[in-house]
Amino acid sequence: MLGGSLGALSRYLLSLGVQRWIKPEFLPIGTMVVNLIGCFLIGLLAALFEQKSWGNGWPRIFLFVGFLGSFTTFSTYTLDTFLLLKSDQFMGAFLNMGLQIILGLALAITGWYSVYGIKISG
Repeated sequence: MLGGSLGALSRYLLSLGVQRWIKPEFLPIGTMVVNLIGCFLIGLLAALFEQKSWGNGWPRIFLFVGFLGSFTTFSTYTLDTFLLLKSDQFMGAFLNMGLQIILGLALAITGWYSVYGIKISG
């Protein structure tokens, strides 16, 4: 509940601040910035939780379900697509990606690889 409250408040303040600063007439830039930041953060945190073996306890629930779930629901949806690809479930992933904004997925992947680094085989 605390994570959700903090996520919702953060979303509101950041979105409002960006919208007032940039002031576009044709695009909800505040919401876009919040969603894209959320996509990057969920990719980064998912990689950290996996790499450090932090498990699925209350810190993960606080961050993923509470904070990021209220900060943006788009970040969780993007992580689901990435995890489908990671587990070789390509059909489900491509169907899911068809409903996503490609930039959000790219930022989630960028967050992930900022922890693990890009490994090139060959």
